[in-house]
Amino acid sequence: MNLDVTSPSSVGLNADALERLGSSIQADIDGAKHFGASVLVARHGQVVYQASFGTVGPGRAHANDDRYLLMSMSKAFTAALLLRAVDEGRFGLDTRVADLVPGFGALGKQRATVRQLLSHTAGLPFGLVPPPLGLDKVGNLEMKTAGICALPASYRPGTKCIYTSGLGYDLLGQILVNVDSKGRNFNRIAEEDLFKPLGMADSSFGCSINDPRRVPVSFTDRNVGPTTPMLLRLFNEYLTEDAEMPSGNAYSTIHDVFRFTEVFRGRGAAHGRRVLSPALFNYARRDHTTGLINDATAFEVEERGLDDFPAHFTLLGGYVRGMGHMLNPTGHTASPQSIAAVGGASTSWMIDLERDLTVVFLSAGFIEGLRHIQRVQRINDLALAAVDA
Repeated sequence: MNLDVTSPSSVGLNADALERLGSSIQADIDGAKHFGASVLVARHGQVVYQASFGTVGPGRAHANDDRYLLMSMSKAFTAALLLRAVDEGRFGLDTRVADLVPGFGALGKQRATVRQLLSHTAGLPFGLVPPPLGLDKVGNLEMKTAGICALPASYRPGTKCIYTSGLGYDLLGQILVNVDSKGRNFNRIAEEDLFKPLGMADSSFGCSINDPRRVPVSFTDRNVGPTTPMLLRLFNEYLTEDAEMPSGNAYSTIHDVFRFTEVFRGRGAAHGRRVLSPALFNYARRDHTTGLINDATAFEVEERGLDDFPAHFTLLGGYVRGMGHMLNPTGHTASPQSIAAVGGASTSWMIDLERDLTVVFLSAGFIEGLRHIQRVQRINDLALAAVDA
C-alpha cells in the first residue's frame, strides 16, 4: 500500500537530512548488518518520507505491503488493550496479578501488580517461555501461563527491573482473556478491539507461515551465532497463525504501524476512535522505572564495556527518553517526553511529542541485543536532524 507523501519543507523538515537517513540505512545493508528495511517519517501526522531498501528474503525485493514480525514492538498493542481495560474499570493498575490469574500468587510473587507487569518490575525473569517448557510451546498461552505461575520470583516485585521478553506481557494477555466477557482468545481480542476499529487491516497476532507477504526472519553471515538455528525455528516455524504470544507475535505493515502510532501521538485517540483516555495515556507515558537499570542487559553491558542501560520503561510497551546522556532508543536528541517501542533485533517506532515527529523502522535481518538499540537510536537522531523548525 502506498501512502500519500507530502513535501518535507511544508512541515518544517529538511529533505537533504532525510536522504542522509536513507543513505545510513543503505550503508548498513551494504555492510551486511541486515537485509532489507522500510522506514517512514511523519510530522503533524503527515508522511514526509517513506523508503524501502534491499531484499526481505532470498530473491525477494521489498514491497510496501510486506508484513513484518514486529517482535517485542507487539507489546505496545498489548499495552493499549490492557490500559483500555483499566479505563473501563475492569481492574486497576494496582490490582494484584494474583487476583486476575489464579495460581500466580505464590513463591514470592504475591504482591506483583498489573503496573509492575507493564513496567517489567513484577519479579519475573527474562525469558521467552518459562522452564521447563520448550520453544515449541511459545504460542501456547495457557501452558505458558501455568508455567509462569509456577516460577519463583527472581526478586521482590517493585525493587528491580528485568525486561521479561516473553513472560510478563504474555501474562498481561492472559489477564485480558480472563476478564473478557465474550470468552474470546487473545488473538481475537486484539483483532476485534484494536486492529479493526483502527483500520489496521494488515495487522494480526499470528500469521500463516504460507502468507506470501510474511517477511521471514533471517540472519546475515555476519550476525550468525550459536543460537541462530533455534531462533530461526522459533520465528519461522513455531509462530503460526494460531500462536498466541501477546509479547511478540504481531505482524504488520509499515502503514498499519504508522496508523497505530497516531493513537499515541493523539494522546489516546486517532482515526475517529478513542482507545485510551488522555488522563491514562499521560500517566502511562511517564518513566515508571525511575532510577532502575535494565538488569536483563547486564551481561552484554559488562561484556562490551558499555555504560548501564537505564530502564526508562513506560506503561505503553516501550520506553521514554527522559533526561541525561544515555543509551535510549528514542535518540540522543529526542525531547525528554519522547516515547518509543522496540522489537528486539529488527523493528522500532519513535514519537517525539514535543516536535510532533514520528519515525517507524522495520527491517529484515537480526541485529541482536543492544546493538539494535544503538542502531535505532542513530536512525532516530538522523530523523530528528531533519527538523528545521
